[in-house]
Amino acid sequence: MSVQVIALIVFFSLMIVVALMYRNSTLQKLPFLPGEEILFEEDKVSVTQGGSPSSALFKGCTVRVTTRRIIVAQKVPFRKAYHVLRHVISYGAINDDTQLDKTLVKGYLIFAQHLYNMKLEDKGEEVLIHIPIPESVLTKGQYIEFKTLKGAEFKKIFFP
Repeated sequence: MSVQVIALIVFFSLMIVVALMYRNSTLQKLPFLPGEEILFEEDKVSVTQGGSPSSALFKGCTVRVTTRRIIVAQKVPFRKAYHVLRHVISYGAINDDTQLDKTLVKGYLIFAQHLYNMKLEDKGEEVLIHIPIPESVLTKGQYIEFKTLKGAEFKKIFFP
């Protein structure tokens, strides 16, 4: 066998393993925490994960806000009602933490952030939400940002 064929076999084998590991990392399969309820959600939101070393733009996301978490899930093209999880942010947590061990196993970024570290900025009809990601080996200087039309609902959570 040639080196190219072996490289292709290894590549596709790794892709299959990753797909099997992360197959349950969807919004539909994310369990609720005890006592958690959905407050509101917004569809078709563009979410930026910015900072060093590079930025990523997730288009067509659903941002679901519950009594304990902000959940960002991206719509998968050509699949009806199928959203892959990108971020799960606990905002009622006692300490800021990026759970890298769980992140690598689950396939989406899991972290906790205090509400007072999150920023809301009015941009006309929309509100810009800025959530810093706690620093870790993989997330130094990163943040999540998105614009929402549900600024009033976010203000009720951030400023009760």
